Amino acid sequence: EIFALSVCQKNGLSPYYTYGIIAAALPCWAMGTFLGTLSGSILPASVMSAMNVALYCMFIAIVLPPAKENKIVGFLVIISMAASTLFTYLPGLKQLSSGTMIIILTVVISLAAAVLFPIEEKDDKKEASVSCESR
Repeated sequence: EIFALSVCQKNGLSPYYTYGIIAAALPCWAMGTFLGTLSGSILPASVMSAMNVALYCMFIAIVLPPAKENKIVGFLVIISMAASTLFTYLPGLKQLSSGTMIIILTVVISLAAAVLFPIEEKDDKKEASVSCESR
């Protein structure tokens, strides 16, 4: 959520903006974790299974708005999906755990995106301009 709010800022980011988001998000995450743990021990298995699907839906909801507005982000999402599929089926790569796969793909794809599609700095503030708008 912090990433989604930060990436959609039309102007440069201030550290205080990020601190404010974190100050609001951390107590909510802690309470959500507590309530999730509590409900996980109370709710039936079928409902808990549905919660796993809800988690993926939440990630899609975070990624789709920037991907629809920025063709580069959309392209990177498609590349990520294709690379994830390769990791699932290619010999040698399919033996990696899902956590390791996510870390490798995140680092490699974000590094490639940073090199191939750098964010231009503003002349007046010399801060990176991060936004959800198409370039």
